[in-house]
Amino acid sequence: MLGAIVRDNKLHVIEVQAPAPSPSQTLVRTVASSINQGEVRGIRSAPHWQLSDGGHWIPGWDFAGVIEKPAADGSGPAAGARVVGWVRQGAWAERLAAETDQLVELPAGLSFREAATLPIAGLTAWHALRLGDLSAGKRVLVLGANGGVGRFALQIARAAGAVAVGVVTSEARHNSIADIADEIAIGLPAEGAFDIILECVGGATLAQCFALVAPYGTIVSYGNASGEPCCFDPGAAFRKPCLRLQSLALYDELDRRPSRNEGLADLVAMLAAGTLRTEIVLEVGLSDVQQACDALMDRRVDGKAVLAIDPAAA
Repeated sequence: MLGAIVRDNKLHVIEVQAPAPSPSQTLVRTVASSINQGEVRGIRSAPHWQLSDGGHWIPGWDFAGVIEKPAADGSGPAAGARVVGWVRQGAWAERLAAETDQLVELPAGLSFREAATLPIAGLTAWHALRLGDLSAGKRVLVLGANGGVGRFALQIARAAGAVAVGVVTSEARHNSIADIADEIAIGLPAEGAFDIILECVGGATLAQCFALVAPYGTIVSYGNASGEPCCFDPGAAFRKPCLRLQSLALYDELDRRPSRNEGLADLVAMLAAGTLRTEIVLEVGLSDVQQACDALMDRRVDGKAVLAIDPAAA
């Protein structure tokens, strides 16, 4: 089978050995995946301790595809089922092995390419808002609102009856989320009182959020795109009763939940109902995956980038 492996901090599409599933895993024929910034950062830093095929590291977290071989222990969907899910690595290949509690079945009306955008970005948004105790009437500030996580977070918040405020960096990006946000700010607002702040920039931006969170509010930090440390005045926290700073490392959060696919079925149902929309702005095949990764990191992708591993079926 073909797979995209990492060598010298670059991706190379070569013939690799198909995975051998454990008894609790299914063998999935991958139709589509998506590309996330975290994956690309991992490729560029290339720790080389994540080896999934004979010394090769095959990246890829999100997948949508068809069950080729069901789990030997009887769990999970039957052969031929259409599924979407996540793995820690290995999705950028024509076959993958996935635990049955890391996938859900797809309704007939959803395409593989749409579904493949959901797992990591959608679950990050879903769990971040859950950690902030999302409920109707709350004001939610979403940084990086034009990205994959941000777009999903705005829509999930609105569906719950919250007021969703998106933060973008330019007028052009303002227009890209005009139909999914209740309010839009170009740059951090000068003032405000937000019950939940989803923050992914880190550094000075995270420190500034302490002035914007409401009493009893929560800042959920799920990234550090700036790569900078955060220094803040502890007095700012004491001036806000019961302010909470909550970190979110998605895989750790998924592992500690009763079910590791918690939230994914909800996201699929929302997408099928039209309550949630995905914005696919770039689609490439395996042979062009490196160019797509570069475009994502150069901030030329406002939305989701899809990797069509079987373009005819996606």
